[in-house]
Amino acid sequence: MRSLLTHIAFLDTLILRRLLGFEQGVVARLRSLEPRVISRVLVHWGARLGDHVRVSAPLVVHNAERSFANLTLGDDVHLGREVFLDLSENITIGSRATVSMRVTILTHTDVGDSSWKERGLPASKAPVVIEDDAYIGAAATILPGVRIGRGALVAAGAVVTRDVAPLGKVGGVPARPLASSSA
Repeated sequence: MRSLLTHIAFLDTLILRRLLGFEQGVVARLRSLEPRVISRVLVHWGARLGDHVRVSAPLVVHNAERSFANLTLGDDVHLGREVFLDLSENITIGSRATVSMRVTILTHTDVGDSSWKERGLPASKAPVVIEDDAYIGAAATILPGVRIGRGALVAAGAVVTRDVAPLGKVGGVPARPLASSSA
């Protein structure tokens, strides 16, 4: 019975894509699908997912123009509830990485028509890479072009503006290296 419900939810998403287009029919639907259907929808529209990926609902995706091809998740990745993914550029998350609830991963900056454009803040795009075994704490924000090194830890609420070294620990706004405690 559960498999039938999963299949129906997936078919419902295909129908909504036809009726409402990709952004409203598929991307908006990710916010209400159960986790096993979310993974299936992501793969159907181009995302590359490893084995045993766990995606919690809801998942919020922005700027996935016609596909999820800019998303790659390794084996045993966990995405928590209300993760926000900006797919203007590639987002690659390595194996065994954890992206906790309400994390925001941005791959572009665009000030629109505000005066900041005239003051020299042009639109830009850059991929984000989170390497194997990294942990991103709840409500952290990863800015465009950042690489989080293998086994690194980003504390909850941090705003990461620069690369984080492998096994590094950062926290704060903007994120800075955290002092190691010795026990």
